[in-house]
Amino acid sequence: MFFRKTISRNNGKEYTYLKLIENYREGNKVKQRVIANLGNLESLTPEKVQVLIAGLSRICGVANDSTQLEAKKVLRYGEVLALHNIWEMVRITRAFETSIKNQYNNLNIPLLAELMALDQVIKPPDKQAINDWYQHLSPPAPEKAELRPHHFYSALNILAEYKYQIEESIFKQLTRLFPIKTDFAFCHLATCSYEPSSLFEQHSSIYGKYILEEPDEYKNIEFGLMSSSDGIPFGHWVFQSGSVEMDFKEIPEYLNNNYGFKKCIFVGERNVTANAKMELLVAHGYEYLAGRKLWHSQDRDLLYRDQLLGNKNFVELNEGLWFKEINGYEVRRVLCCDLKSANYKNDLFEEHLKSVENDLNAIRKAIDDSHTLYNTGFYKNQPVFKNIYCRKYFEWHYDEGSRQFNYRRKDDVIKLEQQQAGMFLLETNSNQLSCREIIESYTSMRQLGEPYRINNIFTASPSHLYLDANISANIFIYLLSAILVKTMERLLHQAGINLHPRQALLLLEDIKLSINQLDDREVKSITKIPKIQEEILKAIGVDDQQCTII
Repeated sequence: MFFRKTISRNNGKEYTYLKLIENYREGNKVKQRVIANLGNLESLTPEKVQVLIAGLSRICGVANDSTQLEAKKVLRYGEVLALHNIWEMVRITRAFETSIKNQYNNLNIPLLAELMALDQVIKPPDKQAINDWYQHLSPPAPEKAELRPHHFYSALNILAEYKYQIEESIFKQLTRLFPIKTDFAFCHLATCSYEPSSLFEQHSSIYGKYILEEPDEYKNIEFGLMSSSDGIPFGHWVFQSGSVEMDFKEIPEYLNNNYGFKKCIFVGERNVTANAKMELLVAHGYEYLAGRKLWHSQDRDLLYRDQLLGNKNFVELNEGLWFKEINGYEVRRVLCCDLKSANYKNDLFEEHLKSVENDLNAIRKAIDDSHTLYNTGFYKNQPVFKNIYCRKYFEWHYDEGSRQFNYRRKDDVIKLEQQQAGMFLLETNSNQLSCREIIESYTSMRQLGEPYRINNIFTASPSHLYLDANISANIFIYLLSAILVKTMERLLHQAGINLHPRQALLLLEDIKLSINQLDDREVKSITKIPKIQEEILKAIGVDDQQCTII
């Protein structure tokens, strides 16, 4: 049987009909006959054709290879694929297997750790718990994997015990990928905080006892993040309460014995209230590299004496970043000016000042117009008066007798703030670093050790019962995420791609994996990959097969 179109004409107009024809034999001749008239071809829309095909297939018991796709879900693919590929390239899973061996307790520890590291890198903070979020990723988690909060808790307990062995194993894999300098290491002093949840819900720790914290207090954890002199992160150190001096002595020994680094330079901020550890190590003569805000009069004098635009002794490090080493001090000092940052900060600063001034003008006008709000006197609790920009950069006065309100800008303070925008001062007692290395090392370590909060990483309701060991394991997870990002940066640089890893990941975020249903079959497809995304994936070792239909 077959279909045939027949054409008829009526009043000068053509009509096309569809008929089902059957061949049959009569004697020695083959003849044809019409089995069915399917009507005017114009009335057979694609939808009607699909209905006919589906109905005929169902009646005859024949499988219907429909071309109608039903979208089931769309998964994050591009940035996840890139980071997963780096994870495999660094052989982190192998490092876990070598270090932990048979202590998995039926858990897929490498998978759980990778998901937590991916969470640190690409998921907006505090938006969704990992045990829900991982289901929107492809790869690395198997589609049918069912991961619950207690799986992540248990994984952290195991990682807390073996994290240092894993770090050493990962370092060996990193040296296989890149040449890593071991002349000295940096240890960036940082602080994270753990936010306990409500005490109403109780959970038992693996030790069978409760460790409680007040729900409205934060538990601060002081730690150090280690990196090589060329910026490769590889380890961490959690400071124990009351043993800071001992830690400063043990860290260089640990780095030398376990990694072969000859010395350690501590990096932090010279601010007693925010970082007492830095002041302690300076007092004991350890090598350090520290940032200082231009708060003291002596520091501000440097700024007035060495204005960037009028002094030729400043050297341009890169586009918009200038520096000058200041002599005459017991330790080395480098005055830096980031013009791009200065312009951005001053524009933002001026917006805040204008906003405050608009509010103050509105108050003055309301008083002058005898606005209802002020009929019974001046209202001192206006929100603008609590604004830090108002308190610091404006003076105001209200005369109850004359009912007059006046204000003025503190022009001297504002001018100083504008001059200091983008300016920062670095100091070090190390003589083996050039000015360029001082700045690059400090900015690199600042990016690595930006403060972060360990809170709600794998459950929508973080437990108030926690172990210090678990928190240190979270710091280890953060280190893993830093290793992924820094490795990606190296690979992009080697390929000649001038993008920061964050920029590259944002571009890769557009690549999705679509899962569709074609009748009883599941069909997967990857969205179109533009050239720049293709170059990024190629730079980090993703092959063409991973970028095509699965």
